[in-house]
Amino acid sequence: MVVLTAAEQPTTSTSTIDTISPVNEALHIRRRPTINATTSTTEVQKSAGLSSSPSEMAPSCPRTGRRRRRVMLVGTGAAAILFVIAFFGFPTAVSPRAIAAESRRASSTAAFDLNRGTNNNKMANGDSQYQVVERGSLFTLDYRVFIKGPNGFVSPWHDIPLFVDEAKKIYNMVVEIPRWTNAKMEMATKEPLTPIKQDEKKGVPRFVHNIFPHRGYIWNYGALPQTWEDPSHKDVNTNANGDNDPIDVIEIGSAVQPRGAVVPVKILGTLALLDEGETDWKLVAISTADPLADKVNNIADVEANFPGLLKATEEWFRIYKIPAGKPVNEIAFNGEFKDADFAHNIIAETHEFWKALIKEDKPKLNTETHVEGAAHPAKDDAWNKAVEATPALGEPKAAPAENDKWHFIKLP
Repeated sequence: MVVLTAAEQPTTSTSTIDTISPVNEALHIRRRPTINATTSTTEVQKSAGLSSSPSEMAPSCPRTGRRRRRVMLVGTGAAAILFVIAFFGFPTAVSPRAIAAESRRASSTAAFDLNRGTNNNKMANGDSQYQVVERGSLFTLDYRVFIKGPNGFVSPWHDIPLFVDEAKKIYNMVVEIPRWTNAKMEMATKEPLTPIKQDEKKGVPRFVHNIFPHRGYIWNYGALPQTWEDPSHKDVNTNANGDNDPIDVIEIGSAVQPRGAVVPVKILGTLALLDEGETDWKLVAISTADPLADKVNNIADVEANFPGLLKATEEWFRIYKIPAGKPVNEIAFNGEFKDADFAHNIIAETHEFWKALIKEDKPKLNTETHVEGAAHPAKDDAWNKAVEATPALGEPKAAPAENDKWHFIKLP
């Protein structure tokens, strides 16, 4: 097995290979300012990144050096002009300096939102009753994503229901990692409120490497609430014990889901990863809001509508730890994906494990919840104080340069 970074590849170019996802490129499109009936001309200019100073907006006359004045119609024509402004932009010459400043501002803001993986504290792509509350600074060990419901904070692991519609087998998925990002996020199962945090190794935040031709995680990645892979239970299918976490989900739809989103999904099948000797199920799902959701109901439909994705997924899970010095991961059933019915049975089993867990008197994980009958009921005042005790949301730390490199792997 050979592992090469982009810099080690035999190539005539000496430049570093950077990977830019379609999302990164799309976010450089300038957004039209929001304008309503009460928006003043000055506010329109400011929202578009334009100076309200005539000396910047009006070009000088090449002959006299004086600024040209612009005449605007008044009276009944003013309303028509404002209408045109609202839909087509302000009809004034823009200085290059203003354009450059606006471009930098828009690009910076868009990239910041993408890197954070959240969507301005709203669940735009998921269940609108839940809201994200970020604390700390992204890419640091104090970063947390708390989830707030209509009545206060909730545990994304214990309080969000497993089912959206049990009869139709529609489940809730909690998104931990948006597609095309590298930060390895997970629920903090030992902390109060079980917020989403960045995984760590030896006190350093963890990131997955980019392995050609992939960029970060190649799907939206998360977990099903109210499930638990019991580490004391040896799975009859894999002959390995559970990994002590909620069951993982990869969502293959077209939308990049924000971190913390609660997304209704259909389960299509599953892959059985054996991660360092532990059973680590990877459920394959699609958002019920996806345009292809009605056409995709099982693994065969995935291959028909997303050709190549299953093969890429199996490969990704086998090799994603190799750049970090780990061996190739083993996958049960010779890498075969199991169908939706098989996956539903696995979910049902892990749901029962979770039910038993929250009734334990002395669990090794945090099981505080609002669910009735739990051994450790949630205390809202204590939860509010726990959130307030965390650092306020700050600027993200710079992501490691490694996140912009490709690794090339050749298996024997």
